[in-house]
Amino acid sequence: MQQTKDQLNIFFEQGLPGFEGLRNFLISRPFDNSPFYYLQSAEADDVCFLLLNPFEITQSYEFDLPVPVQEMLEIKATSDIAVFNIVNAQKDLANATVNLQAPVVINVNKSKGMQVVLNDPSLSIREPLKNLLQGKVGRGC
Repeated sequence: MQQTKDQLNIFFEQGLPGFEGLRNFLISRPFDNSPFYYLQSAEADDVCFLLLNPFEITQSYEFDLPVPVQEMLEIKATSDIAVFNIVNAQKDLANATVNLQAPVVINVNKSKGMQVVLNDPSLSIREPLKNLLQGKVGRGC
């Protein structure tokens, strides 16, 4: 598989929770000027996640990246990383939620990724997408 400016190959050494056997993914942006991305398995066509870059829509989301994660992903500077959250839009986009508790962290220079479980009770695993689009995090509906 080739890496292009429109997609980036990412290796997840531990896979993703629930998909530990899948390690190679492609991340792409389906629409210009959109905060949404696809994370498509390169090994299973039927496994694709909708991601959101939270920092493109809110300044309210923040967390400390654990040192072992930084070491595993070989992160040397904040400019090395991109952060995404998985969007659950099973019902419809109007009722979609975003998992803020387990961001997908990618070292863009090394093409390595990991979904990090933060165990921070102030961050929701089902934050309403509409809250983020309004620039709010953790303030309810």
